Amino acid sequence: MAAKPTLAWPAEVASAPAEIAPSSDPRPAALRARFEALFQEFAPYVMRVLPRMGVAERDLDDVVQEVFLAVYRALPTFEGRSSERTWVYGICIRTCSNYRQRAHRRHEQLPGTLPEAVHSHTPERALQTSSALAQLDAALATVQLRDREVFVLFEIEQLTVLEIAEALGCSKFTVYTRLYRARRAVSARMRATQEAADA
Repeated sequence: MAAKPTLAWPAEVASAPAEIAPSSDPRPAALRARFEALFQEFAPYVMRVLPRMGVAERDLDDVVQEVFLAVYRALPTFEGRSSERTWVYGICIRTCSNYRQRAHRRHEQLPGTLPEAVHSHTPERALQTSSALAQLDAALATVQLRDREVFVLFEIEQLTVLEIAEALGCSKFTVYTRLYRARRAVSARMRATQEAADA
């Protein structure tokens, strides 16, 4: 089982939840409190999504902090045109994209197999055995990244097609197309794995 990453506040904000921002931070306390609420609500989900989006376990803590540093910086401009969940997931996806570009420039290989979800008390783990979840992760690792993003947000995180379209900045048709391709690829991989196990 993968080690559970440490949940730490972005260094720009503070080193602990009790110290949301430095005393010199000119932002009003209400804004800092809003960030704290977002962090507490969405950090577990972000930590679960990132590995399935191709973030290596060794980089997970750093990328989580990048996501929430971006949230902290952008929060004053958030106008509520989408849900907070969609907005945070959109930032998460863009941060993952930047991470993959950096990894490519370093000529690093992204993980071929994905680690087990970092939180054990999740809806999918309540419905599937550890073996089935491992098979799902292995199947997801073979799916194109853009299709994988849609599959993870729809099938695992339970976002609606409209929310995913808003998070990705694409049309609902594009979401449906990517979801169809991802489902087909995952089903084919899991079917092949099962046939190999039965042989």
